Amino acid sequence: MPYNDGLNIMTTGLSWPSLQPGGLNTYFKSICEQLSSRNRVHALICSQETPQVQGQLIIHNAGDPKESIWKRRDAFQRKAAELMGSGSGRVDVLYSHFAPYGLGPAIEAKKRGIPVIMTFHGPWNEEMKIEGRGIKHRVKTTLAKSIERKAYKLADKFIVLSETFRDILHELHGVPLHKIIVIPGAANVDRFHPATNKLAIRRALNLPEGATTVLTVRRLVNRMGLLQLLDAWKQVSERFPNAILLIGGKGPLRGELEEKIADYGLNNKVRLLGYIPDQDLAGYYQAADMFVVPSQALEGFGLITVEALATGLPVMATPIGGNREILQGFRPELLFKSPSSEHIADGIIHMLGNRKLLPSREECREHALEKYTWEHVADEVESVFHQALEKDVAAGC
Repeated sequence: MPYNDGLNIMTTGLSWPSLQPGGLNTYFKSICEQLSSRNRVHALICSQETPQVQGQLIIHNAGDPKESIWKRRDAFQRKAAELMGSGSGRVDVLYSHFAPYGLGPAIEAKKRGIPVIMTFHGPWNEEMKIEGRGIKHRVKTTLAKSIERKAYKLADKFIVLSETFRDILHELHGVPLHKIIVIPGAANVDRFHPATNKLAIRRALNLPEGATTVLTVRRLVNRMGLLQLLDAWKQVSERFPNAILLIGGKGPLRGELEEKIADYGLNNKVRLLGYIPDQDLAGYYQAADMFVVPSQALEGFGLITVEALATGLPVMATPIGGNREILQGFRPELLFKSPSSEHIADGIIHMLGNRKLLPSREECREHALEKYTWEHVADEVESVFHQALEKDVAAGC
């Protein structure tokens, strides 16, 4: 079989984190890099720029982000058809990560008998619904759901990052449970590691040396729970006047966050850091005393949660999606009772007042090393590929 000596894998994603920040793009880059250490990987992204990569990983610019979604979808299909050729071993498996860009390549793969594996990163149309309103927006979400449905009908197997998203995929799109495999995400444990000198990093980042520093890194949109976190922080800062909240990220909610910070008199207690460049992210984790994930809905996994743990940073999170699954098996007391601002405040105040309850830096790091490495994820993903290929061979016998 061709896959005994490494697979020829085609992957389709959204973009690359250096070009377009986001959890999906971080996951896509990480798994592509890991898979390319022992396979040949062609990654299709929507960009006019080509990021620098190493090994057997080749990036293809398959669409222009300035064009309409329909033109981008067609561009991905054309590029996939070109790379797949006649299908005689040039591509063994298609591994898709974003339904709109995966639909066309999946159509081409099916023509050639190539197995299609899709990673479900979340319900695209449901996420759109939460962040907008009006007739035009409803039309967009309806079209998004149609694209998703068409793409998902073409998949042989699905990979999801949490049991929560397994259930959403099954209930929203009717995908049979036997087609869905749960493989959690991971952290780059070589890059995200505890600091040898925390004070020096705080000084380099211009952070107050003696303050209790609580960090979150989120897209500034409603479902990430930042408004609820600010409501909670008003109470936290009354109890712990020496505590400071750092919020990293960009998005349409920034103006509303700035107004609320001013209204609550928190200008000296909260810093909006803006987008944190990828190369600086580990430093902020290393400098902080606690990380908070206040998600309100549709949190598929929580890459930032395991990245923070890998640096030895304790994480408190709402019991939403993947974060519940990550922390429940580690230290369930780090989960807030609910996503409400009241329970977020209660949880933070309780932990800051009882620091001995927080896991040590070594315990956080060990949990990440044991369960959340990209090497482990790649092993599991490759196993799914081989199952699909063996099933395909058996069907052709």
